[in-house]
Amino acid sequence: MMKFFDRFYLDKEKDIIVNLYKENEDELKYTIETPNHKTGNLITNLAQICGVETIKNDKEMKIIEGIIPASINCDNEEVYIFRLGGIKIANIYLNGKIEIKAQIPAINKTLMSQTKEYKLDVKKTLIKTYILKKYKFRTDLHTHIHANLNSDDLIALGIKHQIKYSLYYIKKLGLKLSDKQANDLFTERCKIEKKYAYCDLPGKKLTRKIDDETFINFADLILNNKENMEENIAKIRNSLVLMKDGQAVFTNLEKLYIYRYAFSKGKISENKIAIRNSKIDKIPNRKISEEKIELEKEKIEQITEKDIKRILKQMLEDSKKEEYKNNSLLQDKLLWVAREYKKQGIKYAEISVTWIVRKGEEGAKILKELHEILPHIEKETGVKLRFLGSLSRTLMTEEQLKEGVDVLKVAAKSPYIVGSDIIGEEINDIRNFKQVIKELVEFAVRENNGFTIRIHAGENDSFRENVERAVSCVKESVPEGYKMPKCRIGHGLYGINLDTKEGIDLMHEMKKDGVVLEFQLTSNVRLNNLTQVEKHPIKQYLSYGVNCVQGSDGCGFYGTDCMEEQMALTNLLNLTEEDLMKMRKVEDKIIKDSDKYFKIKSQKFEEWLERKRY
Repeated sequence: MMKFFDRFYLDKEKDIIVNLYKENEDELKYTIETPNHKTGNLITNLAQICGVETIKNDKEMKIIEGIIPASINCDNEEVYIFRLGGIKIANIYLNGKIEIKAQIPAINKTLMSQTKEYKLDVKKTLIKTYILKKYKFRTDLHTHIHANLNSDDLIALGIKHQIKYSLYYIKKLGLKLSDKQANDLFTERCKIEKKYAYCDLPGKKLTRKIDDETFINFADLILNNKENMEENIAKIRNSLVLMKDGQAVFTNLEKLYIYRYAFSKGKISENKIAIRNSKIDKIPNRKISEEKIELEKEKIEQITEKDIKRILKQMLEDSKKEEYKNNSLLQDKLLWVAREYKKQGIKYAEISVTWIVRKGEEGAKILKELHEILPHIEKETGVKLRFLGSLSRTLMTEEQLKEGVDVLKVAAKSPYIVGSDIIGEEINDIRNFKQVIKELVEFAVRENNGFTIRIHAGENDSFRENVERAVSCVKESVPEGYKMPKCRIGHGLYGINLDTKEGIDLMHEMKKDGVVLEFQLTSNVRLNNLTQVEKHPIKQYLSYGVNCVQGSDGCGFYGTDCMEEQMALTNLLNLTEEDLMKMRKVEDKIIKDSDKYFKIKSQKFEEWLERKRY
């Protein structure tokens, strides 16, 4: 009789599922399925490069089946060595331990899902999971706050903090409710509907408004709905990453922000449920039976996704620690961002955030939260988190941009605020923002030496001159007698032809001025900004001595991590050890300069606080 043994995944987003079954004492049976990819391209291409056949399961979806024979290692341990296409994928032990030796990076998975004629072979697809220490990157210098965490982290955060989850999400994702949840939600919606009885909004807009304001406690949705838990989690997880099948574009990115909003900026439910991780974790001043406590513990144990359960348990344990017991949603989010970075060997990260440039109490409150939690995070993880104030080139008016710059100048007194970032879909000429850039540059060189000016440019081919123009705008804004500030270009994928005299002159100019280019390979491919990886310009920039670094653009959005990004650079763009060492030296200098900058700013910040007190 075949019995389920365990499962693991060939990718970070958990799209390529390997289910293991124990059929007899000498072998395991495996099935590989890709239920989130309906076209069948992904599983078909995987089978093709591995030299195996696909069959159909009872849902008429393609799967791969096979046998893993038992082996005995030198310690007389029974181990099952799983291989695909001659590549060792994992060592599987009877105690449940699974050692992953190779995975499919997100960029390869995207390419496989987009075409029926995948060109790369198995050695370029199933990639080793280690990097030589001396070449290992230690920074993530291009990422965004709402894109950092993966789905499992966010779901666990939503349960722990018991966030409000709207009826709009439930309808859009087709989530299933228990009878009690459905009745409670119906009652709640009726109350909200009465508020808008005399509203003049048209039908669909009114429905959307009411559904947006009708909430269920997310913890209740998951933990008190055992029958539908697994299916609901799968749907929620998929809503928190970029679309699986077909080609994603920037519009898909905006939709993704909508679903992530509840977990990133969401509000806490008024109607809490009890969540416990141990018998001693009792609610103060509340009498409750041991039986009740055990039942509440079982709610966590019934979560079928091991990673979500593990993360949630750790979050509940964190709540007992003095330094974390009063963490806000944002503070817990940053803690887990740092923990994920620690797992990836990242020591320093600069995260783009919009709330730094918002005036009023919200911005001040968030800065206070940063100063409370970041020392504890750094002490535990060794990871230094710093922030860039984001100014949107598409969502902010001229007046809002000016106001944002003014707010950022004040916020930048904090040692944790280290720069600015002009973000948003590249649908306009960067010269339209020359005045904003001028103000930022003057602030950087006159008042805040070390402040970084980052500009998103060259992400797509709509404005090929934007990289050159961005560098020119910064350079022309430097007052006479001052040096060029720290200038970084986010993406830099497209620009003037680097083989021309103008292109070569630009590269020499960038090298002389210390301009840094940030490259994010996976996001470029998944957003259709790069269709031919072999045309990526990084090797050309490196050959001319231009400073280049790697970023993730948000690991959670794109189903990747910093280790995987570096392996993709090496594997798909054929970067040499010399290329990697050049990039490593650039980030080493950035880390060193940042440490020095932080010490100086911390002292100035304390002096400023003292003056404010008196």
